[in-house]
Amino acid sequence: MAISMPQSAGRYLSVAPHLHFTIACFGISLTAFVLLMMRAPHVVDEYLQILFSYGLSVISIMIILLLGHFATAIFLKMKKGTAPSDAEKLDWYKAYFRDAPWLNILSATGALIITMTSFTVHKGVAIGADGYHFDETFIAWDRMIFGGTDPWVITHHYLSSPIVTQIIDFLYHPAFLPMMIGYLICIIARGKPALRQTYMIAYLVSFTLIGMVAAVALNSAGPVFDGVLFGDGTTFGPLMDRLQEQVAAGSGPQTSDLIRRYLTYLHLSDQVNMGAGISAMPSMHIALAVLWIIPAFHINRILGVFMTLYGMLIWAASVHLGWHYFVDGLVALVMVAVIWVIVGYIMGLYGRPQVIRATT
Repeated sequence: MAISMPQSAGRYLSVAPHLHFTIACFGISLTAFVLLMMRAPHVVDEYLQILFSYGLSVISIMIILLLGHFATAIFLKMKKGTAPSDAEKLDWYKAYFRDAPWLNILSATGALIITMTSFTVHKGVAIGADGYHFDETFIAWDRMIFGGTDPWVITHHYLSSPIVTQIIDFLYHPAFLPMMIGYLICIIARGKPALRQTYMIAYLVSFTLIGMVAAVALNSAGPVFDGVLFGDGTTFGPLMDRLQEQVAAGSGPQTSDLIRRYLTYLHLSDQVNMGAGISAMPSMHIALAVLWIIPAFHINRILGVFMTLYGMLIWAASVHLGWHYFVDGLVALVMVAVIWVIVGYIMGLYGRPQVIRATT
C-alpha cells in the first residue's frame, strides 16, 4: 500500500504543524531585536518610543481589518438564504470566533511590530555609522552593465518630462506605501494558508536579512546623497541639478525631495525617528515589489504579469529619482527569490509528495 504524504509533513512531525508559523514569527522578530542590540544597545529609549508608535498604528489598522472581515462574513452569510433564527446566529458567531486562527494572528502582528521597529532603529543608528564605503563600487558595477553610462542618464533621456517624473515620484512614494498593508491582509485572510504564511515569513526575513544584515555589509547611500554622505557631488551633480530644477518649477519629484531633506537632517543630527536611516544596497523597495510579484503568480497569471510590470516600473523609478543604483535592485531581487523558495519549502508551499510504503 502506498500513502502520498508531503515532504514537509514528514520533516516536521516532531512539531505540531500549526506551531511552525508561530515559532518562525517569534524566531525572526527575536533575531531582528538581537541584531539591533548587538549594534546599538544604547537605543532602548528610542526603540520603545518607536515600538509604541508603530504598534499603535499596526494594531489600529488590524482592528479595522478584522471588523471589516467580520462584517463581510456576516453579509455573505445573510445573502445566502433565509434569515437565521437568534439561536442560529449565536452558533454562527461562536463558530466564527472559535475557528479564527488567533495564535497566528497574534504571532504575525507581534512579529511585524517588533521586526519593523528593530529594522527602523537599526537603519537609523547602524547603517552608515562609520561612513558609506561601497557607493563607488556600485557606480562602477552600474556602468559596467550599461556600457559605461550611468543608468539614470538613460531613464531621463526617454522620460525627460517633469510631469512624467512627478508621476513616477507619486508611484514610488505615496502610491507605494498603502501596498505594504498586504502583510496585514494576509493575517486576517482565511484562504491559501501556505501562500499567506510564506509571504509573511519571507517579508519578515527580508527586512531582517536584507534590510539589516546585508545593508550593513554593503553600506551605501545612493546617488541623491553624492556630495553629502560620499563623494564630492560631481558624479551625480547633473542628476540632482535636473531634479532640483523640476522641483523649483513646481513639478518633478516633490515627495522625493521632502524625504531626502528629512533623511539628511535626521542623519546629520544623529536622530532616530520613524522612517530614519539611509541605505541604498540592497533596495527594500525592490525587495517588497518582488514579494508582491511572486505570490501574484500563485494567485493569477494576469495579476502576476501586472505586478511584474509594476515592479519593473518601481525599479526604474528608483534609478530615475536617484534613490538607488541599478544593482541595488538586482541584488534585492536575487536575495528575495532565494528567501521565498526556502521559506516556501519550510511552510509547505512547495515540495513534491513523498510516497511512504507500508506493509499490511
